[in-house]
Amino acid sequence: MTERVRGHRLRTFRALAANRALPVVEIALLRSLPLFAELPGPTIEALAASLTPVELPAGTVLIRQGDPGDAYYAIAAGELDVRQDGHFVRRYGRGEGVGEIALLHSVPRTATVIAHSDATVYQLNREPFLSAVLGHAQTFREASRIAGARLAADVERDHPQQARLPLPSSPAGRGARR
Repeated sequence: MTERVRGHRLRTFRALAANRALPVVEIALLRSLPLFAELPGPTIEALAASLTPVELPAGTVLIRQGDPGDAYYAIAAGELDVRQDGHFVRRYGRGEGVGEIALLHSVPRTATVIAHSDATVYQLNREPFLSAVLGHAQTFREASRIAGARLAADVERDHPQQARLPLPSSPAGRGARR
């Protein structure tokens, strides 16, 4: 038995022994999200324990464009519509999440998110989200990839000609060792 497996079993036993149930549903949800899939077990367990369930009746606004970003939302059930400047952009469902752009880039919310159907989401507040993402290189790369793809799709949709121009390279990237 590897040390990692042994450590996980010991944590599981300790949690049960302390009469605390592991948040199994929340752990499974976080593991289903590409953003968090590679996080180590203890980090996923800590994040799962900090999640807050939010029930959204259809038509409820979860995130409003322009508001400050205070949380990330993992979708457990139902569908959410994303709208920018009043225009439909995309629909998300179980196993997807919303809200990472404002948190990662410290910018106001870039879109409004409305429950298309009755939905259940799990709220992960700013601090635990950033701690997990910034503290794990592979997760940070995945978060950056997801946010970058969403932002690029927004630019492509709003300014098709601009999206085809090459991006300038960063001065820090020139001559940097890899």
